[in-house]
Amino acid sequence: MYAIVDIETTGSSANYGKITEVAILIHDGKRVVDEYQTLLNPERVIPMNITALTGISNEMVRDEPRFFEVAKEIYQMLEGNIFVAHNVNFDYSFLKNEFQQLGGTLNLKKLCTVRLSRKVFPGLKSYSLGNLCDHFGIANHARHRAMGDARATVELLDLIIQNDENHIANFLKKDSQEGFLPPHLPKATFDALPEFTGVYYFHDAHGEIIYVGKANNIKKRVKGHFSNTDVVYKQGLKDKLYDISYEECGDEMIAFLFESSEIKKHFPIYNKAQKFSNAKYGLYHYQDGKGFDRLSIGKKMKGTLPLIGFTSFDRARDYLIELVKKFELDPELCSLPASMMMYFGYTIKTGGEGATEQRERFKKAIQSIKENSQSFCLLGQGRTLTEKSVVLVENGKYLGFGFFENDMAFDSIEDVKAIITRYPDTPDIQRIINQYYTKRKVIQFTTQVQEPNYGLFA
Repeated sequence: MYAIVDIETTGSSANYGKITEVAILIHDGKRVVDEYQTLLNPERVIPMNITALTGISNEMVRDEPRFFEVAKEIYQMLEGNIFVAHNVNFDYSFLKNEFQQLGGTLNLKKLCTVRLSRKVFPGLKSYSLGNLCDHFGIANHARHRAMGDARATVELLDLIIQNDENHIANFLKKDSQEGFLPPHLPKATFDALPEFTGVYYFHDAHGEIIYVGKANNIKKRVKGHFSNTDVVYKQGLKDKLYDISYEECGDEMIAFLFESSEIKKHFPIYNKAQKFSNAKYGLYHYQDGKGFDRLSIGKKMKGTLPLIGFTSFDRARDYLIELVKKFELDPELCSLPASMMMYFGYTIKTGGEGATEQRERFKKAIQSIKENSQSFCLLGQGRTLTEKSVVLVENGKYLGFGFFENDMAFDSIEDVKAIITRYPDTPDIQRIINQYYTKRKVIQFTTQVQEPNYGLFA
């Protein structure tokens, strides 16, 4: 028996949205033998754009039952049947989430009429329910309402059953992965994914990159995106995912660096965390008219050369506070009022020592920053057993990464420059390098620092 289900919701994600309407039609393989439909009070405001799409308003559901009041009826309709829906993971994830919140479970076999239609009726321009209805002449007098779409899905299922060449049986096999895949992603594409370390790309119907990710096991990580709890797995992403490509990196550090660069290069719509984390503030050193050394925080401007860059004013201030405390600097010479420093547990008296001693302390503090402007490369695993990876930093600035054969040796920094591919330096890149600095083999180079450390971020 099939339970053909359609729901309307307040949003696209089961983690945040709630059900406003549910329709269930029980089908014995030949005809509908039972049906159920109800509006639901989602106990939250229905967005205006959702009301415009479905016609379901806050007023319509105000006096309707809440899910827990009808959960038993819905469960009894679904129990023991094959859960069928157009884009099945959407409807299933919402209902499963509702039952889980009540302490129950939903564990049914699933069939997706989008994926089945692609198998049974290949070559169509679109497999949306609306376009399939138009193509096959299926009447739907209540589009974007649960019962209207459910009845249309039943007619589509009838056509699939009439033309099926064992696809339904294959979908229902225990080892089949058709049930969890997004509606437009070919199973062959998923099956071909590798299990090595690298960066992967989600593409839409036009081949555009909509998400970039990093993984130690690409296939396992991609599969994780299709779970109901994965943050990235929004319904919009699922509906837009048509293809997956990837690049092998060999080493986790390389994968992190490459992922960060690719996100900033392509600006995928479903990547948010690393899009705009540029250094906006800098720590500047200068001498005033009386010859005293001073440190100050300022916004980065074209032509200015900070000692170190920061993504926010708060990060810059926290760094400066720790620098003052560590080297016992005069806070008044660092744009930090002594009264504020007392609040942070700093009790050194200002103005009580000679200019020479204070200047020496400033020199040591500034040198400690510049010492981070060292030149080195980090070595890691390669893409094969005979290969290694290398990341190059010159005067604190990230230059890029590359790969080389195990028997190759570096005599100078110029040797490394010759084999790397260059990539931009960013705060995210610097954080990744700092994270792996103590975990990877380091080769130090002696170079002359000719400018302040652009590559150092905090």
